[in-house]
Amino acid sequence: MGIPPIVLSERNLRRACAVTTFVTIGNATQPFGRLLDAVTAYAKEWPQPVTVQHGNTPFDSAHCVSRAFLEMSEFSGLVEQSRLLIMHAGAGSLLHAIRVGKVPVVMPRRTKYGEIIDDHQLEFAKALADMGMVILAEEPRDLPQAVTEALSKPTRPKSEIHTPRIVGLVGNVLERYASQ
Repeated sequence: MGIPPIVLSERNLRRACAVTTFVTIGNATQPFGRLLDAVTAYAKEWPQPVTVQHGNTPFDSAHCVSRAFLEMSEFSGLVEQSRLLIMHAGAGSLLHAIRVGKVPVVMPRRTKYGEIIDDHQLEFAKALADMGMVILAEEPRDLPQAVTEALSKPTRPKSEIHTPRIVGLVGNVLERYASQ
């Protein structure tokens, strides 16, 4: 009968079967070293490779592939392909992850650390966590448990995703901060 033909090259097979981690802190100009320091501490324990989009915050780790900024197509590909997502609580990033059925670990930027001008990310992340759409890690010490929980959750079927409800939530949170 013979040997069956190779359907995928080794490179494509590795890519198709890869279990990866993608960390993104967005494009804000304020530094987010608190999350990136935690990534440095824990990355070797996460699914490999670990790709980190570090924006305007300097970052270098022997356990990560680091990129300051990504084209939208690269960002989308990493969100869709990665088994573990760790994100800031920017609405655009989270909506993208949720829309493709992912349940990301979220560490919001905080005013008390000089990472953002108000705590809308914290309020948004807490609301999404209450809905079961994200796993909240408010502090670096929360990451190991949040990652364990995230890796135990399956990707959501797209029929369970309530994008209009989430967009409304974003609007409500931003309206409250705009009126203060």
